[in-house]
Amino acid sequence: MAAEGPRVAIVIPRRGVVSESFIQSHINGLFADPVVVWGSPRPLYRGNGNGVLSGVWAAAAAAVSVVLRFDSARASGAVGRRLPEPAYRSALARFLARERVEVVMAEYGTTAVEVMGACAIAEIPLVVHFHGFDAYNRDVLDRYQERYADLFQMVSRVVAVSNHMTDQLLKQGSPPDRTLCNPCGADVAHFSGARPQEAPPVVLALGRFVDKKGPTLTLRAFARANSREPQASLVMLGDGPLREECVNLARDLGVERQVQFPGSVDHSEVVTWMRNARCFSQHSRTAASGDSEGTPVAILEASACGLPVVSTRHGGIVDAVIDGTSGYLVDEGDVESMAEKMLELIRDPGRAGEMGEAGRRHISERYSADQSLSRLRRIIVDAARSGG
Repeated sequence: MAAEGPRVAIVIPRRGVVSESFIQSHINGLFADPVVVWGSPRPLYRGNGNGVLSGVWAAAAAAVSVVLRFDSARASGAVGRRLPEPAYRSALARFLARERVEVVMAEYGTTAVEVMGACAIAEIPLVVHFHGFDAYNRDVLDRYQERYADLFQMVSRVVAVSNHMTDQLLKQGSPPDRTLCNPCGADVAHFSGARPQEAPPVVLALGRFVDKKGPTLTLRAFARANSREPQASLVMLGDGPLREECVNLARDLGVERQVQFPGSVDHSEVVTWMRNARCFSQHSRTAASGDSEGTPVAILEASACGLPVVSTRHGGIVDAVIDGTSGYLVDEGDVESMAEKMLELIRDPGRAGEMGEAGRRHISERYSADQSLSRLRRIIVDAARSGG
């Protein structure tokens, strides 16, 4: 439940992205009545705590009239140029002051660099929350290298979602005394009730179909397991650029009848799929671009629900999954080993149940949403007290 605290502005690059449930958790659960700014880098929008569009034109006009004119042009379909950065900085600084904001939290490093100038003008402390691509993608790091250096000089707190990401940010120049690790968490009250020992031999995968989540490798591992246990099936929830490739690959591997691709589902429906699965699997890896995972929320939620996890030694997964106890971890790219671990759980529902119970205990003790929000809340309060 959201707590009373400093007046916080949460700046997000866009709204309503299904795969970014952790951002909505921050908006709903950190502090009562946050100011939500989206549309970064420009122009400026404002929403209420539920992320619902709320008086956009009036709020923008109150900040600066040029923002209203720019947004109106976009809304009417007219082609317009972006608001110049100096004007945006000044507009956002006045907007934050008018809203009596005491601390700003920017979701993603790339968002933080767009608002750090306004925070400096308004003398408001800035917390930046890194999540993944913003810390690892080589193109992003090359493009933002100089601006990250400026950000690390002025930022009040830097938050990473895994120990691996913390080390990565420190190498890039993040201040050691202000860089903190706080993994996202799972709603252990909602994600519960899986009984893999009683479930059919269904392997569940959930996530965007992108390179770093390795959906083609998960599919290849399942095909090998299925060749030895034909009654097994795979459900791959989600959407993304590699989805069509996976659909074609399932046909090429001869498992198109054993694999379902339901597409994106509402976050509230995910638990139903988890309660009807034997195990959860995700072959996370370092993408060709250098992009990597932080601590995947889907893995936390699957473990919280009571599913054993078959995944890789990658990023924060090595801390979230206790290898051999709450699931199995294999090396990135080792499809054969992943298939063997899938097979073990397909063939031994009792073992799957034991691992699932161990995973739920582990997540409840260390990775619950309440714990994650509480830690992040303390970080933000400390930043607010430090001043701009």
